[in-house]
Amino acid sequence: MAFCLQMFSKDVMSNPTLINMLPVICEVNMYSFVVIGMITAGAAAQANSTARPCSPLEMVIARGTMESKPYGFLAASAIFTETKKLIPEVTGYSVDYPAAWGEESPKLGVADIKRYFRTQPKACPKQKYVLVGYSQGAVVQHRAAKEMTDDKANYPIFDRIIATVTFGDGGQQATKDKVYDSPVGPIPAWPAELDGRVKFNCNGKDLTCSPGGDSTLDHTMYTFVGTYITDSAKFVQTQYLKYKDT
Repeated sequence: MAFCLQMFSKDVMSNPTLINMLPVICEVNMYSFVVIGMITAGAAAQANSTARPCSPLEMVIARGTMESKPYGFLAASAIFTETKKLIPEVTGYSVDYPAAWGEESPKLGVADIKRYFRTQPKACPKQKYVLVGYSQGAVVQHRAAKEMTDDKANYPIFDRIIATVTFGDGGQQATKDKVYDSPVGPIPAWPAELDGRVKFNCNGKDLTCSPGGDSTLDHTMYTFVGTYITDSAKFVQTQYLKYKDT
């Protein structure tokens, strides 16, 4: 327990609710994750419905390593739910990939995103998009964006991607000093086409994105501490209002 407490940053330890939860949180076992996942996944139950209509805005969501479908439970499910409060017509697409350890997993995620953007914009010509990724999901989004900008003839879609939102994103410092060597491979910087449309979230001493960070537990707390989720949803709303008629 003492080791677990050392892993938390000050903003976690100053929250009475979270202090009471520490005996449960510090176990961080698969049973706990499955229970949380079952609760939070309910709001996203209709992800990737084959019969969904063309919504004005779709969030393309890549969950983190070992998270359950559709959106995981440590960040992405919450941002979808919060955004839907502000933009009721928003829909979600769950990136179809294993979210497993190893370098093959993000490759499959990138392939699915590229497949999606080869077909979806044609099916829904007025639809706008938000790229969302947590942890490994952020790696997937960075790589997919880079590969699509390198092949613009087949992916003329960047004027319709109004925002990116990532949590625990090892690519956050991609244009600065390296912070994190991802176990699933390199993380390229966002392409210039997305300048001004990027929302990064890095909690406390999250080892993946905070210089000098060493906390794995801070990496799991985006839904539970701070205002990462609400601030990100407001960012999406602002971007949507700015670009929806363009």
